[in-house]
Amino acid sequence: METGTLVRNELAPLLDRLIVQLEDEGQLTYRAHFTRIRTRLIRAHSDWELASPIIDLSAANAMGFEFSNTADALVTRILSKSMGLIRQINGIDQIRH
Repeated sequence: METGTLVRNELAPLLDRLIVQLEDEGQLTYRAHFTRIRTRLIRAHSDWELASPIIDLSAANAMGFEFSNTADALVTRILSKSMGLIRQINGIDQIRH
């Protein structure tokens, strides 16, 4: 399966759920942030173009976003899924020491 398709299939539905949740909570700034990420993810045509939105997913923690329990669970799931996809794309298995 093409990398872009794999990433979109795995992350877009979770991002959609998060965006709806943030809108329901009135967190419009957060919703805008994740909507931009989703849009860039959908438009990506190469691994290079996929890298930026995936990196931006983790920026929410650095930006100090505070989420409800429901939104936080979705963000955690998205981050976990994105890290797994990065390892899968790069062919990296868990490193054993």
